[in-house]
Amino acid sequence: MTDKKTKKMSLFAEKGKMWVSSHYQGNEKSDQKDLYIRTFESEPAWVRASYGLTINLGNYESARCDAGVTLPAYPEEVGEAFKQAWELAQEQVQEQVKEIKD
Repeated sequence: MTDKKTKKMSLFAEKGKMWVSSHYQGNEKSDQKDLYIRTFESEPAWVRASYGLTINLGNYESARCDAGVTLPAYPEEVGEAFKQAWELAQEQVQEQVKEIKD
């Protein structure tokens, strides 16, 4: 069995942007994503989407990958915000699945 990589996350927010940095221990891989943080004039509605997948590993073993995303939105934007949250959750699960299968 191989050693599991540990992932360190750090979040920094400044002037409406957030940077997410990842570093994998024991690996040279490091990445950074810039995310825009939206400010609201009033209390936003909150939209949540969850996505999960169970992978059969054989030999009566399985792995479960789940991701949930909660996003703020104005009430008239709830439909579009849900689509975005769903896509983000699916993306995260697919990354987990790829890591498990590799």
